[in-house]
Amino acid sequence: MLASTPPSSRTLISALIAIGLLGVVSAKSGWGEACDQSNTHLDPNTYNLVTDCDATTYCASNGTCATKGCRKDIYPFGYSAYAFDLLPPLCPQGQFCPDEGDQCLAQVPVGGACQKDRDNECALAENYKNLAGFLNTNGSICLNFTCYYANVTLGQTCIFDNTAYTAYLDSGAAYAFIVSRDNCANGLYCDGTSSQCNKMKRQGETCSGNKECLTYNCAADGKCGKAADDPLHPGAWQYVLVGLGILILIGGVMTGLWFFHRRDRKENQIKLEQYYNEQIAYRQSIMSMSHAKNSLLSLPPHASQDVVRSSLYRDDSGWTSATSDALLPPNVRRDSTSGWSDGEGPRDRMQRADSEVLLMPNNESNRDSRYMDAPEGQGGYRG
Repeated sequence: MLASTPPSSRTLISALIAIGLLGVVSAKSGWGEACDQSNTHLDPNTYNLVTDCDATTYCASNGTCATKGCRKDIYPFGYSAYAFDLLPPLCPQGQFCPDEGDQCLAQVPVGGACQKDRDNECALAENYKNLAGFLNTNGSICLNFTCYYANVTLGQTCIFDNTAYTAYLDSGAAYAFIVSRDNCANGLYCDGTSSQCNKMKRQGETCSGNKECLTYNCAADGKCGKAADDPLHPGAWQYVLVGLGILILIGGVMTGLWFFHRRDRKENQIKLEQYYNEQIAYRQSIMSMSHAKNSLLSLPPHASQDVVRSSLYRDDSGWTSATSDALLPPNVRRDSTSGWSDGEGPRDRMQRADSEVLLMPNNESNRDSRYMDAPEGQGGYRG
């Protein structure tokens, strides 16, 4: 079938088959599956133990993957789907869990074999508290797969172990990062040329490697720099600038809020003025209607229509005998002379003051108050 396909298709199919075979080869064996202990080795990049089994099993002596019997980390790799109480147990004091994780073993005395950088596999010294440092574990150290105490004094012969790691710059360029450890006491380092313990150097002194500095940081200029955990101490001028920046920020915010509030206050003032002007105009209209009504009610009884109209539209708004022949505006007619009644008698109904606004009373005791037409013959006019 491959012979009948185009060359490009055959190339694609071959690549897919190769990827599939690579996935099969790189797949890890699970519990009970076959494995080969001869394939167990350290990863040259990370120095982690690599076996044919997955993260939860190890390659046993019978050539099959078995469940791990211990763990060296509180939260081991590969157990994300397991509850904490289902994890393999931690080893007690005086024992250690090897990289394989098969079972807990007794710690190794000085001179015994240990795994790469597994200082905790070495037994403790009697004065381990005085020997403990950041480059060892409780004063014990595993160098070149052998256990030592970090107790060699100044000028004495020492053992060192250099481990090169691959590091990368921001640009992507790779460089070698060497971690050098030795069995010298605290404050000393093992010189790679003389293999003797020398005194560590202070910040600013010339160095050729990190291990020579008390800060464990040999800077690019060839001098001991600050430690990685050394706290920063800003200058006094920086505090002044930060304080001024905070004050300027607060002042800017307050000024912006003031301008915003002033503009909002002006808008509200304009709205209130418009509202009160409308209310005043409405009130004046009601007062004008009230005056017109009172003017009609103040005329003599049985006044003619011409006199009534004259009293409404003349400038003096008064009634005289001379107004009977006055020129009246056309089509002006008032339907009724109605008033609010607070009393029962006709006199009470018509004794109205020249009030500005006539409102229906809210007092429940005046239940008989009603809106009614003024009776005829009381100075009113019906058109």
